[in-house]
Amino acid sequence: MKNKYNIKRLCFLVFLISTLSITTTNAQIIFPDDVNDETPAVPIDGFVGLGIAAGIYFGARKRSARNN
Repeated sequence: MKNKYNIKRLCFLVFLISTLSITTTNAQIIFPDDVNDETPAVPIDGFVGLGIAAGIYFGARKRSARNN
């Protein structure tokens, strides 16, 4: 009988927590209208290729070290 009570209590708590977490994730931040969204704050396009090349190099190096 006690086990049945614990299962009901656990189901209720899971339902309560999931219901409350869903309502909090739908909250939206309102920004003022004077925000400039057109120009990026930091240009990141120069380092994307370098990062991809470094990832390929280190991945190939690790894979070849594992095979030997």
